[in-house]
Amino acid sequence: MKLPFQHLLKASQFDPSLLKILFDEARELELRTKSLELRVKNSELRIENFGDGKILATVFWEPSTRTRFSFETAMLKLGGKVISNYSMETSSSITKGETLYDTAKTISSFADIIAMRHPKEGAVAEFAKGSSVPVINAGDGSGDHPTQALLDIYTIWKWRNYSDFKSAFGELTIGMVGDLKNSRVVHSQIELLKFFGCKFILVAPNALKLPQKYKDLMKENHCEFSETENLEKVIGDFDVLSDTRIQQERFESEEEFKKYRTFYQIDKKMMTKAKQEMIVIAPLPRFGELLEEVDSDPRAKYFEQVRNGVIVRMALIKGMIK
Repeated sequence: MKLPFQHLLKASQFDPSLLKILFDEARELELRTKSLELRVKNSELRIENFGDGKILATVFWEPSTRTRFSFETAMLKLGGKVISNYSMETSSSITKGETLYDTAKTISSFADIIAMRHPKEGAVAEFAKGSSVPVINAGDGSGDHPTQALLDIYTIWKWRNYSDFKSAFGELTIGMVGDLKNSRVVHSQIELLKFFGCKFILVAPNALKLPQKYKDLMKENHCEFSETENLEKVIGDFDVLSDTRIQQERFESEEEFKKYRTFYQIDKKMMTKAKQEMIVIAPLPRFGELLEEVDSDPRAKYFEQVRNGVIVRMALIKGMIK
């Protein structure tokens, strides 16, 4: 499988046919590894030694647990190697005034593929202009997070028993809850789900509503959607609850963030109002909006998402690396 683009910068680079190709590859990798819990040192994790001699660079200007480790684990499972900097802002030549372009020219001299995160929307695309190897956007500000959205949609597809996309997604009501203004994950999810005729219920404080351009995108693709501040009133309509935390790093003041931090709280009591077959997905981390008491509920899929992220990113690396 080879993907028809050099860099992955936006979720909108995928259409249904390309999603199917990627997800079929991910499913095959999942079947062949048999268990996502195998240790990296186990030789069975090397899928045809695909990654022998190949190097992934993870260069992050923002903190990350799941995304960075997931990319690195994916490359290791493919038999490749990893070089990493999780604090580019303070420990790279950026501190001396080096441009993103020159940084990209340099790092792409060492690596075969790069995963990058940056707090500024558009910075990954700027970086990619200087890179001679594929660059994957691992999150750029409040703009896009394509690989998180891909693993989210893969998780739903898996829950729907790998059926054709129209059957898997077309009759679903997706509840998007939280900071819809600043969540790059939500924005990327909409870019991928817009094709399938899902119904969206957008639940957010008025100050953190979904930006108009994504509402326009849903309208253009004939997706039905509604907006509300009241989660309790609409949770019973959801087939999928896509939760996203209030994005502390996007607020200008701590006081403003605290006003919304636990505006919504998903706990056992709230879950009693939801359908028994509904699932909960979330990119994590969480800060009081999704309580640990929900973790034991079989409808909670967010830690399964973490495991699915390794598989999806393995498929992406295979599809993009030269």
